[in-house]
Amino acid sequence: MAKQLYLTAQFELEDADAFASNFHDHAKASRAKPGCLFFYLIRDRHNPARFATMECWEDYSYFEQHVNDEEHNAFHAKISQVWKREPDVMEADLLCGME
Repeated sequence: MAKQLYLTAQFELEDADAFASNFHDHAKASRAKPGCLFFYLIRDRHNPARFATMECWEDYSYFEQHVNDEEHNAFHAKISQVWKREPDVMEADLLCGME
């Protein structure tokens, strides 16, 4: 059985309020994609220009499909114009859940 992929990505954006709806639309579209077990979008309470995603994919192949489809490519083209620097991304394995 393939391993699930857990991923976090932190973004700091220029003009975050103007971009927030694009980010929300991407999170919603991502949740609807095959293999997506969850996709959360959170925003820092103290720095509203800072966002993070927390997501889980059934396995790496579903994540690869996600980052190579038209929706993700269009989103990436938009967000890369407004981020302050490359996002900090961590691919991870689950060690324990919410017991």
